Amino acid sequence: MNKIIVIGASTLFLAGCGASAFIDMDTSIAINQTQTTEAPLKLIVDGEAVLPSLPPFFSGDKVYVPAKVLMEYYSSEQKWDNTLKTLTISDGSSKYVLKPGNEYMQGDGYQNALGGPAILRNGNFYIPADALNSLSGADVKLNASRTAVKITSGSVSTTVRKPSQALAVAEENDKVKLYTVLKDGDTYKGFNVEVKGTKHTFNWESPRLLNDPPEIHYADLDQDGQEEVIVILSLGAGTGMSMQEIHVVKPNSWKELTIPSAEKAATALVSSTISKQKEDLLIKLQLKGFTPSMVTLRLPGRAEDGNFDEQAGIGAVTQYMVEAGQLKAETNVYIGFLESIGTLTLVYKAGNDGMEPESIRFEPHEEYASYVEGKQL
Repeated sequence: MNKIIVIGASTLFLAGCGASAFIDMDTSIAINQTQTTEAPLKLIVDGEAVLPSLPPFFSGDKVYVPAKVLMEYYSSEQKWDNTLKTLTISDGSSKYVLKPGNEYMQGDGYQNALGGPAILRNGNFYIPADALNSLSGADVKLNASRTAVKITSGSVSTTVRKPSQALAVAEENDKVKLYTVLKDGDTYKGFNVEVKGTKHTFNWESPRLLNDPPEIHYADLDQDGQEEVIVILSLGAGTGMSMQEIHVVKPNSWKELTIPSAEKAATALVSSTISKQKEDLLIKLQLKGFTPSMVTLRLPGRAEDGNFDEQAGIGAVTQYMVEAGQLKAETNVYIGFLESIGTLTLVYKAGNDGMEPESIRFEPHEEYASYVEGKQL
């Protein structure tokens, strides 16, 4: 999506794009005009009710929301010109004009479709809810009972909020939940862990990634007869990279256990060499104290690439998971510029003051499996 409303140096409104917004089609159906006399719809943004005096409404089969809802999560100004009958949205450097009856928003030299005519109602300006995605990156859904419009603001949201809605619920026990203390723009600052009605606050921070939300689990990882809370936070992703952070907590004391990250643990347990042998590139991995202890890959015709260090890298992509009561982690092994050749899988066990690796195993990616020498895997 192209972004058109700038906040500071960052562009926040999304416009001029082909992405379609939506009302969840599982719960949204054509509703005739007579239903506008029913109880007003509620407007929920990021889990919180907002603008109670400006409820959404149905017009034919479309849901309309007040344009002011954009100010609930974006830093911008709105000005109504009663003479021209126009609403101008600006951020101090750019202006975008909406007019009742128009099915577009006018920018500098272009028009952005709204998917329906803008409406002036009772002195307030309304736009189709479908337009919120293309204008702001927000997702819009109508709840199953058709009594509330729920908006999840896009990742560029700039507001500071204290959301009351849980970010995650443990699949092992629905009374174990994770909340953020504060949503500050695109960052979660602090987290509340709830176990069976009791909460505790931790000062962890993580980016607010709508496509990769936090996880919470509840399992007896150290086999002491009492479950631990496991929180997995996503730190971000990019080309060839994806990182997570792990926290393991004893809920009876709220003590956080010491646990080496997958990258640190793997780096301590795996040594490597990269060398040339005639026209081939030879990669040797030594897994300390584990079987198989040595893995060798021969990449034919790669000796002259010239992009390789003397050792392989570890940890550009890291993921944690809880499976069958065990904490596991996967982190990749790469050569050159983030050329991933395989995955190291760690299984954790109880240690002196927390968790430590019980085992580690290397598995090459499918396209590199034929380069493994011998029967070491």
